[in-house]
Amino acid sequence: MVRPQIIRMVAPVWTPEAAEARVAGMAIVKCVITTAGSLLNCRVLKGLPYMNDAILAALAQWQLTPALLDGTPVCVEYVLPINIRAPEKPPAPVVPGR
Repeated sequence: MVRPQIIRMVAPVWTPEAAEARVAGMAIVKCVITTAGSLLNCRVLKGLPYMNDAILAALAQWQLTPALLDGTPVCVEYVLPINIRAPEKPPAPVVPGR
């Protein structure tokens, strides 16, 4: 079997709560990869606070190569690790006249 490969990856959009809490870590998501390479029926197995819906929305936009069995595309269930890094802390605001 030839494993699926990521063609297009879309990063999750940070929620304000996740950014404020500086959420970081690895989420684990299980999806079906179709013969067309799209992801269906994704569900979070191990989530991150405030980010699960954003991760699922991003995965809906991913595109992969399909898994191949004897050269033929097949649907497979696949577990995807999603690494999330905390966004860089924004710089302190500049106060004019100081």
